[in-house]
Amino acid sequence: MHASWHKRVLAFAAVVFYATISWAALTSPDELARVEVIRRAILAVVKIQGTPAFSEFAEGPVWGSGFFYSPNRVVTNFHVIDGLRNITVTLQDGRTFPAQVFAVDRGIDIALLTVLGTSAPATLTFGSAKDLVPGQTAIVIGSPFGQRNLVSVGVISGKGPFEFTAQIGNPDVGLEIAEVIYTDARVEPGNSGGPLLDGQGRVVGVVDAVLGGPSGIGGLGLAIPADLVAQSIQDLERYGVPQRGYLGATLIDLSQLDPLLLRLAGLSSDLGAMVDQIEPGSPADQAGLRGASRDRLGKLTTLGDVILAINGKPVRSRHDVIQEVARYRPGDTITLTIWRGNKKLEVTVTLIARR
Repeated sequence: MHASWHKRVLAFAAVVFYATISWAALTSPDELARVEVIRRAILAVVKIQGTPAFSEFAEGPVWGSGFFYSPNRVVTNFHVIDGLRNITVTLQDGRTFPAQVFAVDRGIDIALLTVLGTSAPATLTFGSAKDLVPGQTAIVIGSPFGQRNLVSVGVISGKGPFEFTAQIGNPDVGLEIAEVIYTDARVEPGNSGGPLLDGQGRVVGVVDAVLGGPSGIGGLGLAIPADLVAQSIQDLERYGVPQRGYLGATLIDLSQLDPLLLRLAGLSSDLGAMVDQIEPGSPADQAGLRGASRDRLGKLTTLGDVILAINGKPVRSRHDVIQEVARYRPGDTITLTIWRGNKKLEVTVTLIARR
């Protein structure tokens, strides 16, 4: 009864707030429609804040953005909440509530929070990024610089591959994102984790980084495609851990290795990824893959297996390997084309979920 009354109060407050808008100032049906989409969506967006666990090295609170996808759950970026304690979410009406980390997916930089003491005033629904085309309306809502629920509007600039880790500064996060969405809608520090909406208010991506640097002239916002996020949420809600394929080996780009070592191993190209270390009991271990050898000083003495292709599809780098493996589900079997002992071999690997 109390929850129902509270939602009616929120709805009334929203009506009163937006009744103060001079609708006559809206100059076209498109503008009116856009404002209505934002009016509905903004109720579901939250500001996320916390204190770094190692506060002696921090200057103050850290903030980001997120949004309700269910009555008590918020999705945001993993890098927003990584290492934070005393996490809170602030709603559109200014009320603040504690939140706990429910599950994380480092591979695509996603985290789910359970919000305590309230239920969502509104939720957002996921659309699909598969059919997005350049020029479509793009709406970003979040907390840039800690300023709650500000809006920027632009267009979808395109889609394509990108190395997220170069932007968020953590080499272990976002490695399994094969494709990102680019938008010219303004994205700043604090927007991370907020929704990227289409013109109908559907979530087509989760904002994650800025290409060109924060506040950079001509910079582009980057977002994780909604299809990938929605699949991750479904898996995290059901299993508590991501359900994409995982090899269980650290990899090194051939381009980072001594060309002399490559030639001695019979390789004429630097396209591919070398297996460096293998986790005991992992799919790589079970399949008999071989890691590299090093001397007491850590210098590479013998190359590990070099992965050249997955199911016949050539790979250029470690990122290609990680992203291609992540396209499969636990239990799936893949065939790796590898280079070992101056010849090509094929190795069958049965994948498991990332640990």
